[in-house]
Amino acid sequence: MEHHSESPEVIFAHTAGLRVVACADAADAFAMIQQSISSDDPVIFFEPKRRYWDKGEVDTVAGVRRALPFDQAKTVLDGTDVTLLTYGPTVRTGLESALAARQDGRSIEVLDLRSLSPLDEDTICASVRKTGRCVVVHEAPVYAGLGAEIAARVTERCFYHLEAPVLRVGGFATPYPPSRLEDHYLPDLDRILDAVDRTFGY
Repeated sequence: MEHHSESPEVIFAHTAGLRVVACADAADAFAMIQQSISSDDPVIFFEPKRRYWDKGEVDTVAGVRRALPFDQAKTVLDGTDVTLLTYGPTVRTGLESALAARQDGRSIEVLDLRSLSPLDEDTICASVRKTGRCVVVHEAPVYAGLGAEIAARVTERCFYHLEAPVLRVGGFATPYPPSRLEDHYLPDLDRILDAVDRTFGY
């Protein structure tokens, strides 16, 4: 690929039989790559280059044994008003958005999906049924992105619990820009919080 940050995960998720996973922090990167190698299934492992320089505690002795199964979503931050579903490099952006929203009295629950195929639908739906609102965030373009599949599944399983449509925040329907322009392309705190605000307009 021409640019390092393009997001082809939906291509692989569309391939039956492939597991597709994405890590968001150092501990998961350590555990999930080993879980991927030892899996009986073929695995596509996405590691976010934008997070290569992030620091974090890693237990190299018991890290894999204590880690969540790599097909299970993780609640990064508890909340009651909106569920924010995200993965990989946008988990930190989602967490920053949730912490900023708390200053305005909005309680956002942030879920790191971790597994993109298969999806941990039970954890996702339990959160959405609790909050009644859902925003999906990823770096890939919104059009035909993984967020569309997630939004469809949430709507099918949680329709009577939703207070608003499931909204998506992602890249634009343009080729990925050169690095000096990528901050204008990628989802940021303002775009995420705008989507959260829109869920309260219904």
